[in-house]
Amino acid sequence: MSNPQPSAPPLVLTPSERVLLFGDRFSTPAGMLGYNEVVLSSGTKVDAEKLAQNAFAAAFLADEQAGAIHLELRQGKAMFGLMKTEKLHAVPGQKQVGWPQGSLEALIAASVQPQPEVDDLVSGILGDRANSPAQNLFARMKAALAARGVLHAEEKKTLKVFTSITYTLPDATRAAAEQTGAAHVEQMLRACEQQRPQLWVALTRNIKAGINLMTGTDD
Repeated sequence: MSNPQPSAPPLVLTPSERVLLFGDRFSTPAGMLGYNEVVLSSGTKVDAEKLAQNAFAAAFLADEQAGAIHLELRQGKAMFGLMKTEKLHAVPGQKQVGWPQGSLEALIAASVQPQPEVDDLVSGILGDRANSPAQNLFARMKAALAARGVLHAEEKKTLKVFTSITYTLPDATRAAAEQTGAAHVEQMLRACEQQRPQLWVALTRNIKAGINLMTGTDD
């Protein structure tokens, strides 16, 4: 009688990571202009900035659902008090959530103690200015996934000087990821848009502003 083989541990993917892996569900097809991202589960090229916007939105909403943060619209004034403004802040929640290390959800949850405005939090996570902050964000997300064994990373050197890393989705990981897919993430985004339209508009606007702030170089 053969011994039963131990079952593989369940695949843990955060909502933002599912946006990345199933990106053709969360972005538009890549155009002639702008930067694109190759979706690891399909090989399709999509608009990188649109994908980054939805990855951030999924991470913020997942953090809020889990109780790690709260998204709070605050009224303010500008133009010497003559104009009313509305700012979206991310504030600490009541729970500590064990998000995977390096995930966008974990980065956001660790950055809300000073109750920042969402656009400032986004730009802070993106870090340095770049022609495509979205592509830099995805490179970091894929490196974190590779460190957990979700993706396979292959390092290549060109002219013995330049190093690049290619990430692929192993068949076993693909099968495990497709079992649960990304439908629940799509539903989460759609529910916010339909049921909390004011928050959705503010969230997407602030995410775009944070990305735009870090787009371009200082040269």
